[in-house]
Amino acid sequence: MVLVIVSFITLIGCTGEQKYTYEEYKKIKFLDEDKESEFIPEDESQAYFDDLNDYNSYMKKFTSIYDTYTNELLTLFDSFDNEQQDIDKKNQHAASIIDYEEKWIADLNEFEVPSFLKYRHDLFIDYLNNTILYYTYFLEADLVDADISLQKAYDSLEKSSIELEAVKENFNDRAEKLNLDPPF
Repeated sequence: MVLVIVSFITLIGCTGEQKYTYEEYKKIKFLDEDKESEFIPEDESQAYFDDLNDYNSYMKKFTSIYDTYTNELLTLFDSFDNEQQDIDKKNQHAASIIDYEEKWIADLNEFEVPSFLKYRHDLFIDYLNNTILYYTYFLEADLVDADISLQKAYDSLEKSSIELEAVKENFNDRAEKLNLDPPF
């Protein structure tokens, strides 16, 4: 089987202009990287590329939603933080922040999350939920619980970031085992 693939690679190399599909490219790159290494089953390679594709699709959707909401929320956060004199205005900003973050959570729950990113996704939603609690407690004038919720929000955001780094490291490790360039 390997001899047939190597012969096929040689034949393609002699024709001048190389034209192959992405699947053929993956097989060729896979074999050329380290011909002396153990043969890695195609299903492992395919699973890696499928997972990487799922990761990229998820991150594209997540980033698009993230950018949409953070652009608006940054203005609201600044308005909330800068309002020192009119408590009614400050409360209006808090209520608007809650509305935006609830919509954000709804949008994040509408698209499919790959299983290996589910924990990270849940941590980010937990961050948003705790931020909503912070502003809710602020509106109720419960500053002790507001501070607790804000700390929980920061903790969830940090854990979310750490989890994303772990997912990326896992991809790099898998790529190394498949004799591929690390994606991150």
